[in-house]
This record gives sequence, C-alpha cells and structure tokens, in this order.
Amino acid sequence: MKKAVLLLTGLVLVFGLMTGMVSSQPPGINYVGAGKGMDANSALFSASPINIISSNATPQFPNAIVFEVQADSIAPIIDARLHFYVERDSFVKVVTEEKLDFISSTRINASYTWDMRYTGGLPTGTTVIFWWTITDASGWQITSEQQKVNFNDTRYVWKSLQQDKITLYWYGASNSLAQRLLDTSILGLSSLEANTGASLSRRVSIYIYDDASDMRGAMLFAQEWTGGVAYTSYGTIVIGINDFNITWGERALVHELAHMVNYQMTNNPYNGMPVWLEEGLAMYAEGSLELSFQQALISALSGGNLFSVRSISSPFSTDASLSYQKYAQSYSLVDFLISQYGQAKMASLLEIFRQGCAYDDALQAVYGFNMDGLYQAWLAFAMQKYVRA
Repeated sequence: MKKAVLLLTGLVLVFGLMTGMVSSQPPGINYVGAGKGMDANSALFSASPINIISSNATPQFPNAIVFEVQADSIAPIIDARLHFYVERDSFVKVVTEEKLDFISSTRINASYTWDMRYTGGLPTGTTVIFWWTITDASGWQITSEQQKVNFNDTRYVWKSLQQDKITLYWYGASNSLAQRLLDTSILGLSSLEANTGASLSRRVSIYIYDDASDMRGAMLFAQEWTGGVAYTSYGTIVIGINDFNITWGERALVHELAHMVNYQMTNNPYNGMPVWLEEGLAMYAEGSLELSFQQALISALSGGNLFSVRSISSPFSTDASLSYQKYAQSYSLVDFLISQYGQAKMASLLEIFRQGCAYDDALQAVYGFNMDGLYQAWLAFAMQKYVRA
C-alpha cells in the first residue's frame, strides 16, 4: 500500500480522515508545464499535448472509493497523481496525494482505491474534492480542475424534511414519525438555547435509520451497542429510531443535537470542553434525569463514593456502573450551574471555552471558583436535592 503524502496548510492538528464520491465529467485543465526546449512565454501560448479523456470517482459505501483517470499525450505519460480532501469543519486543510501505478504509455488508464477500512469511514452525505496532476516524458504537466463528489448511503431511498438549520432524512418510517422527530429536534434546540444561550450556527443533517442494525451498516467497525452518533465536524447525526423505541429515540436525538451545539459553540484549535460539561449539557438537554441515573447518583451521594470534578473532566470509563454515576454527576453539575447562576453565566462559560481557556481558569473567570470549588458548592446542592429532600 502506498504511503499518502499529506500536504498541510495552517495549524497542524491530528484527526481521522474519512471519505466518498461519484462520477463527473472530464475536468478543465490548467497548464503548468512546458515542453523541453520551450521558453516560459512560448508555454503560455501553447496548448498542452496532454489530454484527460475521463475522470471518475465511484463510491462503494461505506468501505471505499475508486478513482479512475484516462489520459493521453504525444509523449509517454510518466507520472499521474491523485489529490483529494474531505469537506469538513477543521482548522487545517489536509490534502492527500497518491502516485498511481501504471505502465508508461502515450495513453493510460490508471486507478486508485481509497480503502477506508484502513483510514476510517465517513458519514453519509460527506463531500470530497479531488483532482489530478499528469506529467509526460517531454516535460509537460497539467493539473485538472477540482471535482466535487458526494459519499451517500445509497442502500435506501431517502426522503427529507427541513426546518431552521435542521434537515432530517428518513426512508422507512412514516411521514408522521419523521415530522415528530423534526419537531422534537426543534423543541430540544429551543429549550437548550433558553437554558444555556447555546444554539446552532451552521446546518445539521440528521439521518434516521429504521433501526440500529441498519445504522451500523453505514459505519465501519461500529460497536454493537451504538444507537446514534454525532459526527460533529461533518455536521451529521446518524441514529436508529422507529415506533418501538421512540421514547428512547427522542431523548437520544436531542442528546446528539446538544453535542453538535456544544461543538459549534466552543470548537477551537487549542483546548476542548471538560467531559463532565460536554456530557452534562447533552444529558440536561434531554430533560429530567432518568430514574436509573438518579439512583446511581443517590447511591454515590449516600455512600460518599463521588468522583471529583477533575476526575470526570477526562473520558469516562467503559464500566457501565461507573459510567452511569459519571453521567449522573455531570448532569447534576450542569443543573447546579444553570439553576443557581442562570443562563447568562453558562453562555459566558461556553464563550470562554471557545477561546481555548483552561478548565480552572474558565470556571474562575465566570463563577469565581475552580474545579475544586465547584465540587464543594455542588455537593451541598446535590445532597439537599437528592438525599435530604
């Protein structure tokens, strides 16, 4: 497997790269080379002998994309390179360059398969941009114009509804269920904005699969327990909801939308939000704390087995019993901050996190205490609400 050359511009960040595409017409040509023995002025007025006959990109959702190019020239073509990048929210543009294998000739057919099982998958609806650079033995080189192609889950015939910044796609469910889920999304976003001042700044696409199995078929290496995913940098949510899991589905959908809002409100190249705030806001957006989480929190409060705020600022454990408590504590911390200090301060906290501020510094600037001070202030609130009530 050839090693991709990454051409990075701007701030270098590490993130997973994923992709997909469709066919398009042969691109236009930019002449960037001259034949041997020709000066620069002659090159400007001479037509390149290299001709790109066809250029295609065929998606094999969700696993791969096959790029193909056919070209000819008077002299043998000695080099053909594919360049592509994925359209997504990022502080750095990552362009992958692949040198194609082919037998040098005056007419070539070359291809490259991007196997996403090695690089990571893409959510449905993602757009990929690609182009070619072709060089022949006489020194001529051309670079094609960029082509745009979409990586879609074509296993289903999708219908859509749109309102505000939400576009909801579905296929098997009834129109009434789709409308209900769109209404739930709009209501959830409205409630989140009223409580936190946070709102979407860019469009979000929601893909409703008939069930979790269908949804996992659109993903590479999905965990069996995965019911919904927010691809925050792509502005895409995929989730499996039907008439039989609608109660769970509505809460889960609002939860994933809250993650999308959190991302759009605070994304920066320096620092993220603490996990307790990220998950706490998503849990809070769902509505009142569910009984199973309440019981986990009450048990921890009564037994004195609580996690410090610092310890739940990093990713949660995969142990179910510990995760329940951490999610419950996160919800309660957000509940405390909003109920005791109001929406305006939470909005200020999110804005400070957008600037890349450290956790303690952000809390100190808005509330006058750090993570340890937050723990002490919250503890009295939680004991009164859940244990002494």
